[in-house]
Amino acid sequence: MGFQPFADDWDRPQSYSSEQWRWLAVEIAEIRQCAAVGDQAHDRLAFILIDHLVEVILGREVNTQLVHQLPDRLVEEMQEDRDNGGKLEPLLETKVTEHVGPEQRRKIKAHLHDRTKYLAKKKFLTSEEHVLLDRMHKYRNAAYHQDTLEVDVIGDLVLAYRMLASQLLARHRPLSWAMATSDPGGVVTPQELAGLLTDGLELDLKGVARRFSSHCAKRVDDISETVITARTMLHMYVIDAEDRNDPLPDDKFHDLLKTLEHITPANIQSWAKRAATLKTNIKTLENLMIRYTDLDQELRKIEPSAKRFEAILGHWRQNCIDELRGR
Repeated sequence: MGFQPFADDWDRPQSYSSEQWRWLAVEIAEIRQCAAVGDQAHDRLAFILIDHLVEVILGREVNTQLVHQLPDRLVEEMQEDRDNGGKLEPLLETKVTEHVGPEQRRKIKAHLHDRTKYLAKKKFLTSEEHVLLDRMHKYRNAAYHQDTLEVDVIGDLVLAYRMLASQLLARHRPLSWAMATSDPGGVVTPQELAGLLTDGLELDLKGVARRFSSHCAKRVDDISETVITARTMLHMYVIDAEDRNDPLPDDKFHDLLKTLEHITPANIQSWAKRAATLKTNIKTLENLMIRYTDLDQELRKIEPSAKRFEAILGHWRQNCIDELRGR
């Protein structure tokens, strides 16, 4: 039976030694140390490290899932025989149908979304975890590549991600738990890692929900105020153009106003209601995170326009103040 994980280096002799588990133990120690500081900078580093830890766990689990599938060549022969009218035994039929071919393995290797999708199909991840892990990875990309992350809730995001990563570690069953290591005095078994990640943590789910709710409510209020100002300014544009019998200006700022005008009172009311229910309809951490990230993604679609408008408006106000002061 073929041994066919997606990793290119699966056959390295050291790939199953406990040295790799020690790498994760060191990473977990760094996560704990950063999270313990409690400021935004260290929380950001902790979040990035947790995301890497999760990627490693998922990658190793994919290898574990793929290890017993039949070689590509044998599957191709069986498919050809079946296409020519041959019949396969039920077990072989299942293996051929569920076979992960080279192209899909390349996608799984390259993209976290394909990895989580595959592991959800194999029942290693729940549907909620599949969605949530993809979204948390996007937060990591925002923190790592764009230097952006919601500072008011970064500590709670770190806490939630640690809890989720711990569940994945506890669930993962590696291919081998060899105990040879370059540092025998510091051996750490895989079973211990999940406990190391969450040791001493206490999850106040209601407290997290309240902070998420307050954070989103403030963002909704900010958007609402910006939209009202933009609507007022656009109305002034229209009146001024009518008074002068001129067409409306065709520029980027006018386009920005039109974008903000499309946010309706119904949108604002819906977002405000969803922000409020974050702290009242609490089921599980995963469910809370799904609902928070759902709302967060919707707000992120309009916030860049709202922030750009406020920045332009602030610049204009400062220019007016400087002119009045004779600067």
